[in-house]
Amino acid sequence: MEKRMIVAIVLSIAVLIGYQYYFAPTPQKAPQGTAQPGAAGAGAKDNAAAAKPAPAAAAPAVPGASPSAAGGMAARRQNPVRRIVVKTPRYTATVTTEGGGIESFLLAAYKDAPGPAGKPLDIIGSRAERPLPLDLVLDAAEPAFPAVPVYASAAPEAVFVAAGETKRVALTWESAAGVKVSRDYVFSGDRYDFEVSAQVTNGASGSVKVRPGLALSQVFEKDFGGDSYSFQGVVVETAKTLERFDMKAIGKGKAGRVPVRWAAADAKYFSLIVIPEKEWTLETVALIADNGVRLAVENAPAALAPGESVRIAARAFMGPKEYNLLEATGKDLEELVDYGWFSFLAKPLVWFMGATNRFTHNYGIDIIILTILIKILFYPLTKKSLASMKKMQELGPIMAKLREKYKDDKARLNQETMNLYKTYHINPLSGCLPMLLQIPVFIALYKGLLVAIELRHAPFFLWIHDLSAPEQLWDIHVLGYTLPIRLLPLLMGISMFVQQKMTPSGGMEPAQQKMMLFLPVIFTFMFWGFPTGLVIYWLVNNVLQIGQQMIHNRQADAAKAAKA
Repeated sequence: MEKRMIVAIVLSIAVLIGYQYYFAPTPQKAPQGTAQPGAAGAGAKDNAAAAKPAPAAAAPAVPGASPSAAGGMAARRQNPVRRIVVKTPRYTATVTTEGGGIESFLLAAYKDAPGPAGKPLDIIGSRAERPLPLDLVLDAAEPAFPAVPVYASAAPEAVFVAAGETKRVALTWESAAGVKVSRDYVFSGDRYDFEVSAQVTNGASGSVKVRPGLALSQVFEKDFGGDSYSFQGVVVETAKTLERFDMKAIGKGKAGRVPVRWAAADAKYFSLIVIPEKEWTLETVALIADNGVRLAVENAPAALAPGESVRIAARAFMGPKEYNLLEATGKDLEELVDYGWFSFLAKPLVWFMGATNRFTHNYGIDIIILTILIKILFYPLTKKSLASMKKMQELGPIMAKLREKYKDDKARLNQETMNLYKTYHINPLSGCLPMLLQIPVFIALYKGLLVAIELRHAPFFLWIHDLSAPEQLWDIHVLGYTLPIRLLPLLMGISMFVQQKMTPSGGMEPAQQKMMLFLPVIFTFMFWGFPTGLVIYWLVNNVLQIGQQMIHNRQADAAKAAKA
């Protein structure tokens, strides 16, 4: 191993780190002064297309209050605030009549903590904020609707939907002048997506202007906080492309008005999505404090004469970002699972893990099996690389003499080095080229393991209870700081050091040797905060490489002894 191998390893590190810090979105704190969300329907225009922070919305109107001085609508009657709980085999959703949005959405198959202590995970992180997900937006309304209307509903307190069934929850609100708002949810017992619609009917004597739409919101805390390597923000699909706006982009007002096929408040493993029946416009994208987003997608404006109505309809998806599940839901929602540049490699790798998991029921074992398979597939390339490095090692003494002889003449040194390669039939690229060819596979597997929801809370053995999180063996408290002790990253660093000691290093200068010895330390610190699944992959890969190096060295020594 010599300069080319150093370049190959450094390049792989640079690509990995550069990808994460320059291309992969990272959570950003919002600029100070970002507006808190107002309720949908207040008519406030805090369009995120402008680079300025959105203006603060007015406080929610008191249900049943008198019309405002600006001529807003008053409710015909004061309805009680109710919560309608919809239970299906997949989730438990809570619809609140105060605003008509989804206040809670508990997933039966996903827990808030690993192990038996975990409870069903609520994927509505913004339930303390307005608007709630699927609050009705009645933007630019004349006269203005109440900020948070309280709807009436004949639905019971609890609605049970069995697999294969669909059930409807209807909400209604009416103004004193006769303007009526009707909302309908249709829930399915065996799907995460459900139907949502709304209709505004002008039963008043005068005209009514309105632009109806739906809101989404999410606060990225706890289970939705993710990490510095995963995306959090808003994702929309336009007619041309998929656009992602992370927290930093939203804070800078880069999420402009665009027609969208669907829009999502997206976290690492879970997503809240609105899928209109036709293209709507992304009208509002804003930050909630420093760790959340809100958005509104709206239909075209409508001017309603007395007796006229306008209706909107959409599907909503609230659930896990399982690739096959999103693909079956349609509208290219599977693109929300961001496998990165080499998605064409990452997808089959993750699929293979799922296939083997049907037999192993342990994703840690599946990662090991996949690592072994990749090592077998790349065995010919690795063998060729090791053979080339062995030849370079044999030329080490001659290379040292050339460097000493032509230390003041770099051009002559390069010329003599190339002549040496020709004499001994050595391709200077054959040592590092096989490794460079493996970099896309490593990045693809890295990204696949990073975003695969299958690893979330997936246990391995002993103290490892979550392959998607850094290993947690025990903590040491020093001077008020907590230092997590992790065994697998240490073993990975040790295995990398052993691997380097076994690898031929002919022709390498002392400074280069010191740099190579420092690489295991760099990798150990880099992997200290990585998900355990990734560390297992790299550790097993190193152990397999050590074994392959031992076999190659024995074969080379035996061949050399046979010639002697």
